[in-house]
Amino acid sequence: MSKTISIFILSFLCLCTSARQRVILITIDGLRNDILTNVSQPAPFLHELMLKSIYVPNVIGVNPTMTYPAHTTLVTGSAPLDHGIHCNRQFQFNRAESALYNWYADSIRTKTLWQTVKEKGGTTASVFWPVTTGCKWIDINLPEYFPTTRVNVSGMDYIRPVCTPADIMAELEREATGHLSDTTLRAGSFQYDAKVASMVNYLTNRYKPDFMTVHLVTTDYKQHETGIYSFETQQSVAAADHAIGLILENLEYTHQKDSVTIIVTGDHGFTQGKYRLHPNALLVSNGLLSEQPDGNWQACFNSLGAAAYMYVNPKLSSKQKIRCIEKVRKILSEQPDSVKSLYNILSNKEIIDIKGDPTAALCLAPVSGVGCSNERKGEFKTDFKGGFHGYVYLPGTKAYDPTSLIIYGNIDRNLVKRFISAPDTIQQTSIAPMILSIMEIENDNQQSK
Repeated sequence: MSKTISIFILSFLCLCTSARQRVILITIDGLRNDILTNVSQPAPFLHELMLKSIYVPNVIGVNPTMTYPAHTTLVTGSAPLDHGIHCNRQFQFNRAESALYNWYADSIRTKTLWQTVKEKGGTTASVFWPVTTGCKWIDINLPEYFPTTRVNVSGMDYIRPVCTPADIMAELEREATGHLSDTTLRAGSFQYDAKVASMVNYLTNRYKPDFMTVHLVTTDYKQHETGIYSFETQQSVAAADHAIGLILENLEYTHQKDSVTIIVTGDHGFTQGKYRLHPNALLVSNGLLSEQPDGNWQACFNSLGAAAYMYVNPKLSSKQKIRCIEKVRKILSEQPDSVKSLYNILSNKEIIDIKGDPTAALCLAPVSGVGCSNERKGEFKTDFKGGFHGYVYLPGTKAYDPTSLIIYGNIDRNLVKRFISAPDTIQQTSIAPMILSIMEIENDNQQSK
């Protein structure tokens, strides 16, 4: 008997007397709320699902509104200040090394839904969810994990060794998807989300996990590359919608619809880009940062997509750090009014107040339609036609890139209303405790060990 089957038989015996709802949490990366409200968007399954479901138009994300911090919030109910995932790529302190993504689950400092469900005797699964590599609380785990530099193996061969159980990818290829390669499962391709849906359906039917997380990514790629109104973006919306349709059809056909709650949301929305800021170019031109990595430096910005955190060299003395921060503030405040109107400057205290990265000295926080890069050469401000997310907000300011929430299942609407923070609005931090309520699991809100 395989390890996978043994895990699920034991869990079934623990839960056999329970009528607990199983939950599949699906993120459509970059799900703008207008994708659901605009009937001209090519998303018939989502539009129909919205009419049949509990629908919350606005999900207000955490700071920053970025994929890895947001996905971690969705499974912890914690803000980045508490769970510890502040960006997708770790800041490299001006080193020339390739960027390291926050892949590993042991980086999360707070308790996850996977852990809570496992501790209550349930079973868990995850398909390409960020920050899950090596997670001991996920029974069947295909983590988001990929090479950031050229390697001598395919992306699929790179990910296979970190999937658990060890034979799960081979099983999925044999029973659900056919052979997977960089051609047939390429992130950003239109067939990617359909392959993910095939995996989800097989796992749902074969192992019936109590809680499963699923990440559909194609919409994010196209909006970054081509903007939020392009034909390519509309095609990516259709691809994600098709994947949702495949999952819904499977639940209907296999008579699981009444026992499974489907939750669809985004990690963030998107804005159409107009300008891009290059704050590191300002630091280079003012002698605070080397033009190439590995050189002398006092300060360096790390782009979050839209916003950017600034870090100071830890080798500087306290007085040198203060002078450096003051100099950067002066540089940014002396830009022309037409440029200064495009951003706010947040202090370390203000960053902590919005539950951002407490190690950042400053944050360059652009307005809607403006983003930041890590480029070190050229002008401070350039035109840009792609899409942005990764914003931060001061208290009381309007969210530029909210997403939405759909809850489809045999549940009490009044249960969900308890987590609504304002009319038609829910905080992203409220989704994890809401899921525990749907599953009738007590939220003990303990720290992870």
